[in-house]
Amino acid sequence: MIRILLVFSMILTFCATASQPQVYRWKDENGNWVFSDVPRAGSEKISLNKPLSMPTTDTSILKPKKVNKAVQYELRISSPGHQQTIRENTGTVYVSGQVKPVFSKGLTVQLSLNGQLVSDKQTNTTFALHNLERGEHHLVMYLFDEHGTRIATSPQSTFYLHKTSRINP
Repeated sequence: MIRILLVFSMILTFCATASQPQVYRWKDENGNWVFSDVPRAGSEKISLNKPLSMPTTDTSILKPKKVNKAVQYELRISSPGHQQTIRENTGTVYVSGQVKPVFSKGLTVQLSLNGQLVSDKQTNTTFALHNLERGEHHLVMYLFDEHGTRIATSPQSTFYLHKTSRINP
């Protein structure tokens, strides 16, 4: 029993001294005290009355914060120009738009002609319209984010389609 107590007390003493870090100090070339747990030539060992502990420091300010600044997109129809007259007997009109800032991944665009959607959502701003009737037409483009939420709408653009009359040969 005494042997067990003796071994147990030796283990406790070892653990207590092992948990106490060794601290050394010396003066640097500017005369400032330097403390370290690594001895150096000319350093002296410091005995501590209390366990050495460092206060915790909040380092969260060092991590960049992710700020999701809402991007304000602008969408406009660049072709055909507003109030432009197009002469095309087949009724084919090519529409193109512009997104600012740059069109990024996940965005989609959809085209409306005379108040009716005429395209699926797509990842580019070029559309081909076929077999349009002559007359006045109104275009609007819609921009959607990756979740399908409308985030921008172009101003309405009006163009006029002229075709050769079938009455006049």
